[in-house]
Amino acid sequence: MKKYNLLKVLAITVVVAWLLTLFIPGSYADYSGNVVTGDIAAVGVWSLLSNLSISISYFNGIAVFLIAVACFYAIMSKIEVYNKFVKKVASIFEKKKGLLVTISIIVFGVLACVVSDAIILIMFVPFVYQVMKALEIDKKVILSSTIIASLVGAMCGIYNGTLFSLLSLEVNTLLLVKVILLVICLAILIFFTAPKNVKKEKNVVKNETKASVKSETKKVEKKDTKKSTSTKTSTAKKTSTTKKTTKKATGRKKVAK
Repeated sequence: MKKYNLLKVLAITVVVAWLLTLFIPGSYADYSGNVVTGDIAAVGVWSLLSNLSISISYFNGIAVFLIAVACFYAIMSKIEVYNKFVKKVASIFEKKKGLLVTISIIVFGVLACVVSDAIILIMFVPFVYQVMKALEIDKKVILSSTIIASLVGAMCGIYNGTLFSLLSLEVNTLLLVKVILLVICLAILIFFTAPKNVKKEKNVVKNETKASVKSETKKVEKKDTKKSTSTKTSTAKKTSTTKKTTKKATGRKKVAK
Protein backbone atom coordinates (compact mmCIF):
# COMPACT_ATOMS: atom_id res chain seq x y z
CA MET A 1 0.00 0.00 0.00
CA LYS A 2 2.96 2.33 0.33
CA LYS A 3 3.11 2.98 -3.41
CA TYR A 4 -0.40 4.50 -3.26
CA ASN A 5 0.41 7.00 -0.50
CA LEU A 6 1.18 9.80 -2.99
CA LEU A 7 -2.16 9.29 -4.74
CA LYS A 8 -3.93 9.37 -1.37
CA VAL A 9 -2.23 12.64 -0.43
CA LEU A 10 -3.14 14.21 -3.78
CA ALA A 11 -6.75 13.06 -3.49
CA ILE A 12 -7.05 14.41 0.07
CA THR A 13 -5.51 17.74 -1.01
CA VAL A 14 -7.99 18.11 -3.88
CA VAL A 15 -10.95 17.25 -1.64
CA VAL A 16 -9.84 19.70 1.08
CA ALA A 17 -9.32 22.48 -1.48
CA TRP A 18 -12.76 21.75 -2.93
CA LEU A 19 -14.40 21.90 0.52
CA LEU A 20 -12.70 25.21 1.32
CA THR A 21 -14.38 26.79 -1.71
CA LEU A 22 -17.69 26.31 0.12
CA PHE A 23 -16.64 28.65 2.95
CA ILE A 24 -13.83 30.95 1.73
CA PRO A 25 -14.73 33.77 -0.68
CA GLY A 26 -12.64 34.27 -3.78
CA SER A 27 -10.41 37.29 -4.35
CA TYR A 28 -8.36 38.78 -7.16
CA ALA A 29 -5.98 41.65 -7.80
CA ASP A 30 -6.90 44.29 -10.37
CA TYR A 31 -4.46 46.13 -12.64
CA SER A 32 -3.97 48.90 -10.08
CA GLY A 33 -2.75 46.41 -7.49
CA ASN A 34 -5.83 46.50 -5.28
CA VAL A 35 -7.08 43.18 -3.89
CA VAL A 36 -10.82 42.77 -4.49
CA THR A 37 -12.74 40.26 -2.38
CA GLY A 38 -15.62 38.55 -4.13
CA ASP A 39 -18.46 36.33 -3.05
CA ILE A 40 -18.32 32.66 -2.10
CA ALA A 41 -18.33 30.68 -5.32
CA ALA A 42 -18.47 26.99 -4.54
CA VAL A 43 -16.84 24.70 -7.07
CA GLY A 44 -19.04 21.84 -8.20
CA VAL A 45 -18.09 18.35 -9.30
CA TRP A 46 -18.48 19.27 -12.96
CA SER A 47 -16.18 22.26 -12.44
CA LEU A 48 -13.54 19.92 -11.03
CA LEU A 49 -13.72 17.79 -14.15
CA SER A 50 -13.60 20.84 -16.42
CA ASN A 51 -10.59 22.21 -14.54
CA LEU A 52 -8.89 18.84 -15.03
CA SER A 53 -9.35 19.07 -18.79
CA ILE A 54 -8.06 22.67 -18.77
CA SER A 55 -4.99 21.58 -16.79
CA ILE A 56 -4.30 18.76 -19.24
CA SER A 57 -4.57 21.12 -22.20
CA TYR A 58 -2.32 23.66 -20.45
CA PHE A 59 0.43 21.12 -19.68
CA ASN A 60 0.44 19.51 -23.13
CA GLY A 61 3.51 21.48 -24.18
CA ILE A 62 5.39 20.57 -21.01
CA ALA A 63 4.50 16.89 -21.46
CA VAL A 64 5.79 16.92 -25.05
CA PHE A 65 9.00 18.61 -23.89
CA LEU A 66 9.56 15.99 -21.16
CA ILE A 67 8.93 13.15 -23.62
CA ALA A 68 11.40 14.69 -26.07
CA VAL A 69 14.07 15.00 -23.34
CA ALA A 70 13.48 11.38 -22.28
CA CYS A 71 13.81 10.16 -25.88
CA PHE A 72 16.97 12.22 -26.38
CA TYR A 73 18.73 10.76 -23.35
CA ALA A 74 17.48 7.26 -24.19
CA ILE A 75 19.33 7.57 -27.50
CA MET A 76 22.39 9.17 -25.86
CA SER A 77 22.67 6.30 -23.37
CA LYS A 78 23.26 3.94 -26.30
CA ILE A 79 26.32 5.93 -27.45
CA GLU A 80 29.65 4.80 -25.98
CA VAL A 81 31.25 8.25 -26.19
CA TYR A 82 28.51 9.75 -24.01
CA ASN A 83 28.78 6.94 -21.46
CA LYS A 84 32.57 7.38 -21.32
CA PHE A 85 32.10 11.12 -20.78
CA VAL A 86 29.68 10.46 -17.90
CA LYS A 87 32.15 8.04 -16.30
CA LYS A 88 34.99 10.53 -16.74
CA VAL A 89 33.03 13.32 -15.05
CA ALA A 90 32.05 10.92 -12.26
CA SER A 91 35.69 9.91 -11.77
CA ILE A 92 36.66 13.58 -11.33
CA PHE A 93 34.22 13.95 -8.41
CA GLU A 94 34.73 10.46 -7.01
CA LYS A 95 36.16 11.76 -3.73
CA LYS A 96 34.37 15.13 -3.91
CA LYS A 97 30.68 14.25 -3.81
CA GLY A 98 29.83 17.20 -1.59
CA LEU A 99 31.52 19.59 -4.02
CA LEU A 100 29.51 18.14 -6.93
CA VAL A 101 26.23 18.54 -5.05
CA THR A 102 27.13 22.11 -4.09
CA ILE A 103 28.06 23.05 -7.68
CA SER A 104 24.83 21.52 -8.98
CA ILE A 105 22.69 23.45 -6.50
CA ILE A 106 24.40 26.76 -7.29
CA VAL A 107 24.29 26.31 -11.09
CA PHE A 108 20.65 25.22 -11.25
CA GLY A 109 19.56 27.88 -8.74
CA VAL A 110 21.35 30.78 -10.45
CA LEU A 111 20.27 29.75 -13.97
CA ALA A 112 16.65 29.35 -12.88
CA CYS A 113 16.85 32.81 -11.34
CA VAL A 114 17.88 34.55 -14.57
CA VAL A 115 16.16 32.56 -17.35
CA SER A 116 12.63 33.41 -18.43
CA ASP A 117 11.37 29.80 -18.15
CA ALA A 118 13.06 27.55 -15.60
CA ILE A 119 11.55 24.37 -17.03
CA ILE A 120 14.17 24.40 -19.80
CA LEU A 121 16.76 23.37 -17.18
CA ILE A 122 15.17 19.91 -17.12
CA MET A 123 17.23 19.31 -20.25
CA PHE A 124 20.36 19.00 -18.08
CA VAL A 125 18.82 17.04 -15.18
CA PRO A 126 19.25 13.51 -16.66
CA PHE A 127 22.97 14.11 -17.26
CA VAL A 128 23.54 15.25 -13.67
CA TYR A 129 21.42 12.33 -12.48
CA GLN A 130 23.58 9.81 -14.38
CA VAL A 131 26.79 11.32 -13.02
CA MET A 132 25.54 11.31 -9.43
CA LYS A 133 24.10 7.83 -9.83
CA ALA A 134 27.51 6.60 -10.95
CA LEU A 135 28.86 8.02 -7.68
CA GLU A 136 26.08 6.23 -5.73
CA ILE A 137 24.61 9.45 -4.35
CA ASP A 138 21.20 9.22 -2.75
CA LYS A 139 18.23 9.93 -5.06
CA LYS A 140 16.82 12.48 -2.62
CA VAL A 141 20.07 14.42 -2.79
CA ILE A 142 19.97 14.31 -6.59
CA LEU A 143 16.39 15.62 -6.58
CA SER A 144 17.29 18.41 -4.15
CA SER A 145 20.38 19.47 -6.10
CA THR A 146 18.53 19.69 -9.45
CA ILE A 147 14.74 20.10 -9.37
CA ILE A 148 14.46 21.71 -5.93
CA ALA A 149 17.35 24.08 -6.66
CA SER A 150 15.62 25.09 -9.92
CA LEU A 151 12.35 25.75 -8.06
CA VAL A 152 14.18 27.89 -5.51
CA GLY A 153 15.87 29.87 -8.29
CA ALA A 154 12.55 30.36 -10.11
CA MET A 155 10.97 31.55 -6.87
CA CYS A 156 13.69 34.19 -6.54
CA GLY A 157 13.53 35.15 -10.24
CA ILE A 158 15.13 38.51 -10.99
CA TYR A 159 12.43 39.45 -13.48
CA ASN A 160 8.84 38.27 -13.21
CA GLY A 161 6.57 40.05 -15.70
CA THR A 162 3.32 39.28 -13.87
CA LEU A 163 4.62 40.48 -10.52
CA PHE A 164 6.11 43.68 -11.94
CA SER A 165 2.92 44.59 -13.84
CA LEU A 166 0.73 43.70 -10.86
CA LEU A 167 2.66 45.85 -8.38
CA SER A 168 3.58 48.56 -10.95
CA LEU A 169 7.28 48.03 -10.28
CA GLU A 170 10.16 49.06 -12.45
CA VAL A 171 12.77 46.69 -13.79
CA ASN A 172 15.54 45.91 -11.24
CA THR A 173 13.26 46.94 -8.38
CA LEU A 174 13.81 44.66 -5.35
CA LEU A 175 16.78 43.16 -7.18
CA LEU A 176 18.96 43.24 -4.06
CA VAL A 177 16.22 41.62 -1.98
CA LYS A 178 15.83 38.79 -4.49
CA VAL A 179 19.57 38.19 -4.69
CA ILE A 180 19.83 38.07 -0.89
CA LEU A 181 16.84 35.71 -0.73
CA LEU A 182 18.39 33.49 -3.40
CA VAL A 183 21.72 33.32 -1.55
CA ILE A 184 20.03 32.47 1.76
CA CYS A 185 17.81 29.78 0.20
CA LEU A 186 20.67 28.14 -1.70
CA ALA A 187 22.89 28.23 1.41
CA ILE A 188 20.17 26.50 3.45
CA LEU A 189 19.67 23.92 0.70
CA ILE A 190 23.40 23.23 0.51
CA PHE A 191 23.66 22.99 4.30
CA PHE A 192 20.86 20.43 4.60
CA THR A 193 21.73 18.48 1.44
CA ALA A 194 25.41 18.31 0.54
CA PRO A 195 27.53 17.98 3.71
CA LYS A 196 25.36 15.83 5.94
CA ASN A 197 24.27 13.32 3.35
CA VAL A 198 27.81 12.88 2.07
CA LYS A 199 29.02 12.33 5.63
CA LYS A 200 26.25 9.83 6.15
CA GLU A 201 27.33 8.00 3.03
CA LYS A 202 30.90 7.86 4.32
CA ASN A 203 29.71 6.60 7.70
CA VAL A 204 27.53 4.01 6.01
CA VAL A 205 30.48 2.85 3.92
CA LYS A 206 32.66 2.65 7.03
CA ASN A 207 30.01 0.76 8.94
CA GLU A 208 29.52 -1.62 6.03
CA THR A 209 33.25 -2.27 5.79
CA LYS A 210 33.47 -2.83 9.55
CA ALA A 211 30.49 -5.18 9.43
CA SER A 212 31.98 -7.07 6.49
CA VAL A 213 35.33 -7.37 8.30
CA LYS A 214 33.60 -8.62 11.46
CA SER A 215 31.54 -11.14 9.50
CA GLU A 216 34.65 -12.38 7.71
CA THR A 217 36.55 -12.74 10.99
CA LYS A 218 33.60 -14.60 12.51
CA LYS A 219 33.49 -16.91 9.51
CA VAL A 220 37.23 -17.55 9.79
CA GLU A 221 36.89 -18.21 13.53
CA LYS A 222 34.01 -20.60 12.91
CA LYS A 223 36.04 -22.43 10.27
CA ASP A 224 39.02 -22.64 12.66
CA THR A 225 36.82 -23.96 15.46
CA LYS A 226 35.25 -26.49 13.12
CA LYS A 227 38.68 -27.58 11.96
CA SER A 228 39.96 -27.87 15.54
CA THR A 229 36.90 -29.83 16.62
CA SER A 230 37.19 -32.07 13.57
CA THR A 231 40.89 -32.67 14.29
CA LYS A 232 40.10 -33.41 17.95
CA THR A 233 37.38 -35.85 17.02
CA SER A 234 39.61 -37.49 14.41
CA THR A 235 42.48 -37.82 16.91
CA ALA A 236 40.09 -39.17 19.53
CA LYS A 237 38.78 -41.72 17.06
CA LYS A 238 42.31 -42.70 16.11
CA THR A 239 43.34 -43.14 19.75
CA SER A 240 40.21 -45.16 20.49
CA THR A 241 40.84 -47.39 17.48
CA THR A 242 44.50 -47.85 18.48
CA LYS A 243 43.45 -48.75 22.05
CA LYS A 244 40.97 -51.27 20.72
CA THR A 245 43.58 -52.83 18.41
CA THR A 246 46.12 -53.02 21.24
CA LYS A 247 43.55 -54.62 23.54
CA LYS A 248 42.67 -57.16 20.87
CA ALA A 249 46.36 -57.90 20.27
CA THR A 250 47.03 -58.42 23.98
CA GLY A 251 43.97 -60.64 24.25
CA ARG A 252 45.15 -62.77 21.36
CA LYS A 253 48.62 -63.08 22.95
CA LYS A 254 47.09 -64.31 26.22
CA VAL A 255 44.95 -66.86 24.39
CA ALA A 256 48.00 -68.08 22.46
CA LYS A 257 49.88 -68.58 25.72
